[in-house]
Amino acid sequence: MRYTDGPILPMSAGPCDTMEVFFVKVAQISGGLHWPLDVYGAVAVRDSLDRKRNYLFRRDRNKCQTLTSPQACFRKQDSLLELTGPSRAILLRDEPVFEIELKVKGEGNSSSQDDVLCLDIFGYNNISYKGKVSYAMTEVLSSIHSRMQVRFAHVKRSIEATIFARITEGSGNFSLCLTAYSTSIREDVVLLDSRGQNVPVNEDGKVELQRRVVVVEEQGKLILRVKAVQLGDTSDSSHCIERELKLPARSAHRSESYFQIGSSRLHFMVAWSYLP
Repeated sequence: MRYTDGPILPMSAGPCDTMEVFFVKVAQISGGLHWPLDVYGAVAVRDSLDRKRNYLFRRDRNKCQTLTSPQACFRKQDSLLELTGPSRAILLRDEPVFEIELKVKGEGNSSSQDDVLCLDIFGYNNISYKGKVSYAMTEVLSSIHSRMQVRFAHVKRSIEATIFARITEGSGNFSLCLTAYSTSIREDVVLLDSRGQNVPVNEDGKVELQRRVVVVEEQGKLILRVKAVQLGDTSDSSHCIERELKLPARSAHRSESYFQIGSSRLHFMVAWSYLP
């Protein structure tokens, strides 16, 4: 949101090539590991803006995510890490570098008894790509204990979009799956999936999204997909609401819209910003 509010944009600001990360998945395990897995550690990306870690996933040992086998369940996302970043757009001025440090928590109280799930570094050579259209790819990382998949896209001449949601009326007594995608890369970024539980809301009514930053091509559109199910009221418990909100990319300022979910009113705001 560096340039969202202006009032005057500097000459250096503008659309940039960026990276969108869709998912990090544990596709297969080996080396004595067994499902389910209690996973902790970090997945981050460094770019040329400041060379600091831009975290996609970060959990301590006492707050693991439990992953179940993709072959043994009905929900494919149960083998996906719950990404909480990036905190800002990932720039593709030069080669960005992924850093993956993941462990599986053992039965003991000491981290010395834990297994390494994946310890790897890889870069994306964006400089060699001379095409004019955005595209997505999957990087596969194999190690003694796992095979990981990282799905991401090279998004051409893009704008940063920061997404907020707030309940302005009602109790928020509903589950919510909120995803976003751009018209150039029609693959979903999961912003929030409450998985059948009440949507997480703070005291001010603000919905606590898992992720909030995505990128959209300068001439493209951001599509927000809302899937909500009213909870608590037996007469409405099976009522599912699905909506799409299409927002053209903007160089700055904000876009707003509202959804009615049962007795609750959900307000969306997207803050647009040029880069870097």
